Amino acid sequence: MERLSENGAKVMKNWFYFIVGIVAVFSAITHTIEGLTTALPALREANLEYMTQSIFTFNYHIVAADHFGIGIALIIMAFNKNTAITKSAAFVVIAINFARVVVSVIIIFTTMHASGSAGTFWIPAIANSVCILLLFMGMRVKEIPPAR
Repeated sequence: MERLSENGAKVMKNWFYFIVGIVAVFSAITHTIEGLTTALPALREANLEYMTQSIFTFNYHIVAADHFGIGIALIIMAFNKNTAITKSAAFVVIAINFARVVVSVIIIFTTMHASGSAGTFWIPAIANSVCILLLFMGMRVKEIPPAR
């Protein structure tokens, strides 16, 4: 039987998934705003072939859609039981975030070697590492028994 609040709404079962979901949706929004105002206009002004610009633009949008999709999925998962399927989905999100951390670390070391500065690439590395930690904590949440 599904637990409902006094007003009939579903009760949140996993705050860890919810927090990471909100962070992912916020990340999608800020990634899109930053792209539209800074990254993509600079890309259009760069002396690159049209196909190269198109590939970068496509990848930029895919990352924003990825953040948004994962965020919505985690918010939905926060209101469902912590079943094997939910935990499997959390493992997939952990794997994606781990890949993001690895890519961020590679970019940090590459840019530090080339220019002596890592810029702001450390921000997604730290944010994704914290999200991985929160997802592991969310996987350990036991189901709260219904009130009698």
